[in-house]
Amino acid sequence: MSAPIRVALADDHPAFLSGLVAYLTEQPDIDVVATASDGREALELARRERPDVLVLDLEMPHMTGMDVADALQGSGVGVLILSAYQDEDYIFGVLERGAAGYLTKEEPLAEILRAIRGVVGGETGWLSGRIAQLVLKGRWRQTPEPSLLEPLSAREQEVALLMARGRTNPEIADALFISMSTVKKHVNAVYEKLEIPTRPQVVAWMWEHGLVTPEAP
Repeated sequence: MSAPIRVALADDHPAFLSGLVAYLTEQPDIDVVATASDGREALELARRERPDVLVLDLEMPHMTGMDVADALQGSGVGVLILSAYQDEDYIFGVLERGAAGYLTKEEPLAEILRAIRGVVGGETGWLSGRIAQLVLKGRWRQTPEPSLLEPLSAREQEVALLMARGRTNPEIADALFISMSTVKKHVNAVYEKLEIPTRPQVVAWMWEHGLVTPEAP
């Protein structure tokens, strides 16, 4: 049996926080290791407890969720933003600072759980269903800029698109019928040619520039 997923939670709304704690502690594969009610405390507990995932509110006293995500870049802690805001600047801002995903508080608790499991499984660029729908409708970026992908080969563009849709490397390998080593080579080429150093930042950049298209049903 694999070890449970170690999760820390940070939110300055006690009722919401207690409800989320109660739901997650019922899950056999989740261990809620700590909670915080402000941003500074969230950063301290993340550095102390080293959770697999920190579920983080965006607007909190003393330090914003965006600043916490920025401070935790490269720490190995997966940051999942859970916010009431559906604003473009917030969403792309936290993804560019290394957060693995952004969900709204309107999402069902089961979707939050699925996102936590996905982040531990290596998925990034996880967007709330509501947020993704807004993006795909072009509410934020009306005109795609496909020329921005010209530095990439056709295969590298396919890989970048699947990355932006939240696919893991094994899923990309299966979708394109290529080996894992080839996927890793293409992912590294995407980083190098686009001059974007991390996967969440690639995801944010792709969405921000209208380069992600809906998948066929």
